[in-house]
Amino acid sequence: MNSTIITAPMTVTVSAEAGTFTMARGTWSASAPLACLPGWIKLYRHLRDRGGGGFRRFYEADVQALEAAQREVKGM
Repeated sequence: MNSTIITAPMTVTVSAEAGTFTMARGTWSASAPLACLPGWIKLYRHLRDRGGGGFRRFYEADVQALEAAQREVKGM
């Protein structure tokens, strides 16, 4: 079995027309209604902050991408 660990930051794209956002990294992606965005931010903040902040380096860019998407939605 050959596995690859993708360390690139997640991208988050907002679709105002569809009322959704899409998170993507490598070959993985997931879309959800804009109303779910705060829950995803909460999840990724928890992942970032667990273990006394030991996982911050893995999740900080993802949290920033989600928060930027949330600011974009609020500006619509």
